[in-house]
Amino acid sequence: MKLSKKQSNLIFSHAKSNYPDECCGLIVGPNNIDCEYENLEIVLCCNIQNKMHELDPETYPRTARTAFLIEPKEFLRIENSTKEGKILKGIFHSHPDEESYFSDEDKSAAVPFGDIPTFPNVEHIVVSIFENEIKETKVFLWDKTSKNFVQGIFEVVDR
Repeated sequence: MKLSKKQSNLIFSHAKSNYPDECCGLIVGPNNIDCEYENLEIVLCCNIQNKMHELDPETYPRTARTAFLIEPKEFLRIENSTKEGKILKGIFHSHPDEESYFSDEDKSAAVPFGDIPTFPNVEHIVVSIFENEIKETKVFLWDKTSKNFVQGIFEVVDR
């Protein structure tokens, strides 16, 4: 995934403002394969994991320190965007005081029904943040052959 410095800084600022909890968000853009980064919109979302954990700790045993759950209403933005010819291009979240990797929990959330992700063409950005400083950022894509997420290329364009 290619983002502008402004777009990536928006994601990084969101990670810092949510630290020590995980941040989360969506990336929407035009419904075409060759979508340019200039046409991508970063949607900062609310992580409701703590709220859900407080309401039902059995179903939601983890807190926002180690998990994220995007407020379902946020997906209405995506639904409205599809009416404008846009689709979901990416999902991002942070790993506070952890490396940038696609965890088993990340995979379970992305592939809730076995071997096909809910959003198979969506790229997943994971931001590693230690002591409120961004350490690294990686992107992961679904590989149909291995039925797993593999690391892709994350590029920040200096514009």
